[in-house]
Amino acid sequence: EEKRKHWNHTMVKEIDAQKMADEMGELFQKSRALNKAHDDSVSNRLVNSITAEKAHLNVMVELCNPALNEEHWLKIFTGMKQRLPPAEARTLETMRSFGAYEQMELITTISSVATGEYNLKNQITKIANVWESMPFVLAKNKGANGKPDQPILGGLDEVMLQLEDNQVQVQTCLASRYVGGIKPLVEEWDVKLKTIFDVLNEWLNVQKSWLYLEFIFSSDDIKKQLPEESKLFSQVDKTFRGLMANAVETNVVGTVCCEEGLLERLQQATRDLDKVQKGLEDYLETKRVAFPRFYFLSNDELLSILSDVRNPMAVQPHLQKCFDNIKELEFESSTLIKAMKSQEGEVVPFSERIRIAGNVEHWLNDIEAMMRRTLYDITKAAHAAYPDSKRTEWYFAFPAQVVGCVDQIVWTNEIEEVWRKMGEGEGNALVEYLEFYKAQILDTVGLVKGQLTSQQRTCCCTLIVVDVHARDVVANLIEEKCSTAVDFNWVKQLRYYWEADDAGRPDCHIRHSAAHVLYGYEYLGNQLRLVITPLTERAFLTCTGALHMHQGAAPQGPAGTGKTESVKDLGKALARQVVVFNCSDGLNYKMMSQMFAGLAQAGAWACFDEFNRIEIEVLSVVAQQMLEITTAIAAKQNSMMFDGHNIRLNKNFGVFITMNPGYAGRTELPDNLKALFRPICMMIPDYALIAEIMFYSEGFQEAKSLAQKMVKLYSLSSQQLSKQDHYDFGMRAVNTVISAAGLNKRKYPDEEEDILLLRALRDSNVPKFLSGDILLFEGIISDLFPRVKLPEVDYGALMESLRKAVREHKRQEVETFLHKAIQLYDVTILRH
Repeated sequence: EEKRKHWNHTMVKEIDAQKMADEMGELFQKSRALNKAHDDSVSNRLVNSITAEKAHLNVMVELCNPALNEEHWLKIFTGMKQRLPPAEARTLETMRSFGAYEQMELITTISSVATGEYNLKNQITKIANVWESMPFVLAKNKGANGKPDQPILGGLDEVMLQLEDNQVQVQTCLASRYVGGIKPLVEEWDVKLKTIFDVLNEWLNVQKSWLYLEFIFSSDDIKKQLPEESKLFSQVDKTFRGLMANAVETNVVGTVCCEEGLLERLQQATRDLDKVQKGLEDYLETKRVAFPRFYFLSNDELLSILSDVRNPMAVQPHLQKCFDNIKELEFESSTLIKAMKSQEGEVVPFSERIRIAGNVEHWLNDIEAMMRRTLYDITKAAHAAYPDSKRTEWYFAFPAQVVGCVDQIVWTNEIEEVWRKMGEGEGNALVEYLEFYKAQILDTVGLVKGQLTSQQRTCCCTLIVVDVHARDVVANLIEEKCSTAVDFNWVKQLRYYWEADDAGRPDCHIRHSAAHVLYGYEYLGNQLRLVITPLTERAFLTCTGALHMHQGAAPQGPAGTGKTESVKDLGKALARQVVVFNCSDGLNYKMMSQMFAGLAQAGAWACFDEFNRIEIEVLSVVAQQMLEITTAIAAKQNSMMFDGHNIRLNKNFGVFITMNPGYAGRTELPDNLKALFRPICMMIPDYALIAEIMFYSEGFQEAKSLAQKMVKLYSLSSQQLSKQDHYDFGMRAVNTVISAAGLNKRKYPDEEEDILLLRALRDSNVPKFLSGDILLFEGIISDLFPRVKLPEVDYGALMESLRKAVREHKRQEVETFLHKAIQLYDVTILRH
């Protein structure tokens, strides 16, 4: 009775509905138990009383719902056609008197709506609490030119994740059937969260551009060259620093991001930064047009040069991207350049000193022109000096590139002289010349066996590779019974002529079948040349034929067949700059446009590796760009409109694409692109022939026999040994062994050549083989080198040091460990 009085006379909003339901249930259970124990009128009346009260429990619970507000009470009383009493008069007793217990459906409906609204409001309150207390994640950006560190937004991943979750929650609230009463509040937070999202995204965009440009415009040189952009950036810089100062001071994401007008200020900053970026790109474009090789540098690399224009040395790190093999320039003084130096260390003095004056792009153009002029002057001098010089001394009197070029000129001239003699009746002239040429090669091989510097040895090895191919060409001419200069077997060779042009100026003219080009005089340094095989000859012939018809060439075939290397070597033969681009599906048409603009103006060759990895949409644009440039060059235009810019054209422009059709995920080239490239099928190269010529260039007499044995050894090894990822029996392994054998040859000049090769084979391969494969490998070696026994190598001092180190570390002297350490030593000597 006390409980009932308490419930009936307490304001409904102060009653705990759940507690009331639990207590009533408990009373009901107790009364039932009492009734069973004492079945009398008192217990029966108690049970009936509680049962009657319990019958209205659901409506009582709904009336005590804390989610009911004044608006809901008004709806309840309106539904009951009663006037709304004040809150303190709303008790269960008065609600019963108003007939509320008979309005179960009405009250339940309104109460459930109230609960729904209450829950939604709680969700929104939680969201509001999150954003009214969430701090910014801040980081520091190192100040340029001694300025203090600038606070910037740090990683906002968690903030953005929280924001996205809350936006989803708000959208769910808006879609709820209970949102009606609190819709304005939910919509307010929907707008706020969208504003925070937009502001943070815009802020990050501004910050990204600001971070990139702030470093650039910290340079006084850039400020002077871009005054308008510098002024505009200064305004944005002030805005950005002010925003960050406010963020640091307030440090509440919701408060700062919802400030009125902030989004508009950030959007304006983005527009201003876009203008600055556009101005910067236009500025860089003018620099690239002035010196087209700047197209081969990234924006950052070019800016690092332009931001330090008063320091000529700033160019040095980027020279190798601008020139084929100029690693650095040698300065006579701070304003005079006297020579160029290759990666191999070869120094070539310029014909005249270059004075550094004006903008960097201007004196770099002077360097390019002086590079060509210097090589032309030296080539002319070397050609004039050849007849009166001893050949083996003449090799080292001039730069290696010039020696290689003049060597080809002399050979071509000598063959032309043979044709003249044969025309006059000397039928054996070609056979006699072959014997003379063989003796000449032997003289060079004899040099290689002696004491030479690294550069001299490279020069001689390159000459041997080229001259052995020339020897084989002569032998083929004899075999084919050629007797005139117009025979195709001669015409299809790369022929170098020193003759006057239309203006009477002597120059190096290169003829190859129908193609006729001038030697490019791009400085190549002292680099080894590719061994020329019949496959390489066909590739060269197709490439020069394609260039002659203003087309590109497309070598295609499996990996390791020399597609890219053949293009690069033809570039060396013609002294052209070859820029290799590794293609991927990330290349877009803008990048390709920039590359083509640079190539067309610089007159360079591009070799696009794995070209068919580019997206089909980009390839279609590339086809159109390529067609426009080649058509303009074929029409002998000096300039053309390309991608919205007027560019100069250089007729030496060339494009080559390599493809490996066997790989998955490759794109089929569009037909309009296929039509612009002549296909070249590159199959597995003749390893034995390549190895023979390389052995010969290292000074080996039995080159052919050694090459055949080595290739056979690798062929059998690849078939019989276990398959392991780190085993390699291809061209790279052949190169390694021949280099090792060459080292052995120079170290032990009187040793048998079989022994030198065998030691190189063992030292290069045994350390990487599994124990089971070593026995198989040794068995193959004993079959191919049956009577060759390797002398024991004396590792006395090294072995003693190893044993001493083992003892110092208190370890056992296990022979297998010592043997593996010796193998590591041998491999290190070979490869480093």
